[in-house]
Amino acid sequence: MKDRFDVGIIGGGIGGLCLAQGLKKAGIPVQVYERDEAASSRTQGFRIHISPDGSRALYECLPQKLWDIFHLTGGDFGQGFSMLTEQLEELLSVVDRGDPADPVACHRSISRITLRNVLLSGLGGNVQFGKRFLRYEETDKGRISAHFEDGGVAEASILVAADGVNSAVRQQRLPHAEPIHTGVVAVAGKAPLTDGVLALAPHQLLDGPALIIPPQQASLFMALWKRSRASFEILRRVGVDGRAAEEGDYLILGLGARAEYLGLRGDPKAVPGGELKQILRRGVRNWHPDLRKLSEMLDESEMTANPLRSSPRVAAWPTTRITLLGDAIHSMTPYRGIGANVALRDAALLCTKLVEAAQGPKPVLEAIHEYEAAMRGYAFDAVHASLQSMEQAVLRKKGPQFRLTKTAMRVMNRLPALKRRVMAA
Repeated sequence: MKDRFDVGIIGGGIGGLCLAQGLKKAGIPVQVYERDEAASSRTQGFRIHISPDGSRALYECLPQKLWDIFHLTGGDFGQGFSMLTEQLEELLSVVDRGDPADPVACHRSISRITLRNVLLSGLGGNVQFGKRFLRYEETDKGRISAHFEDGGVAEASILVAADGVNSAVRQQRLPHAEPIHTGVVAVAGKAPLTDGVLALAPHQLLDGPALIIPPQQASLFMALWKRSRASFEILRRVGVDGRAAEEGDYLILGLGARAEYLGLRGDPKAVPGGELKQILRRGVRNWHPDLRKLSEMLDESEMTANPLRSSPRVAAWPTTRITLLGDAIHSMTPYRGIGANVALRDAALLCTKLVEAAQGPKPVLEAIHEYEAAMRGYAFDAVHASLQSMEQAVLRKKGPQFRLTKTAMRVMNRLPALKRRVMAA
């Protein structure tokens, strides 16, 4: 017997919208409730790395037209990763061009703004903006009613929390799963990708992002975002939001360190952009001259500060018609660059399981249980790997041990087969 149901998604970020696209493609009624006032509310954001897993998830959920747009509007860089010293000496560099036999499952780079606009395309009335979630209630008829700040109430058979690291749904459903503050803050900004900026950027950035590993308890993430002219024309032609089509090319710098190392007190998100720029400049003041010059070129209006949090591994919980995906349940640091890809994997897996229930004979609770059991495995493994990477890059730096680690990376860099295995682990 087929199980008839509809789905309400709290949160219109990458994971929630990917799930909505997949459900709509499968003919399952779905509604997204997003707290932003409009689709154009988010005008800031950095480039995002899409892994083979994330790419496959988007392929499974998007209709063919939107997949083609996504495929054609990526960046020119993003297939490799490097680690450098603060004096720009190469420690490790890996380029992974993916499986040439599989054009879907490969590494990609895309603007976060563009990706969100692609994911919103075609959903129309399936997304309601200005809906700040307050709480949910389970009704006598087995449905879930979601209550919002504006006094509105919406019902659905299944409620999915896709409302990010501060998830109000998680706080009610799994209050013990609150993410933990790591003590590390990421101060990041953009510099327009002029010829001067490109000339100063390490050449490794042409193959993908790089992480600067200094002897201090800090690290600097660097990446280039550059899109071909053809992609601009594609975005305009298909009517994707103008800001996504006009977004310029840029260099990203992101300095990660403990708040006290950076001289931050109170709420880092309340610090003005000009002050954040000075903090980042001070953090690299004794590093390579090119890095110092690049830090001076950052646009103050694009500076952000993000206190990094990490979710604890949560034991299995009883399955209900209220489930979670992405940062709402497994928030992680950005040090492996995998958070968004795990959220996309969640969306594709949950969509697959719900489609199986809609087509019968699998009960919907069994479908959700299978999703949650699998998600807890791969997602919390990713959280742990991300936290370890942050600790190694920022916190675990004691003299002899740190020098030994750098020596090991240099040796590995000369052994291509070994470094590919280690980077893939």
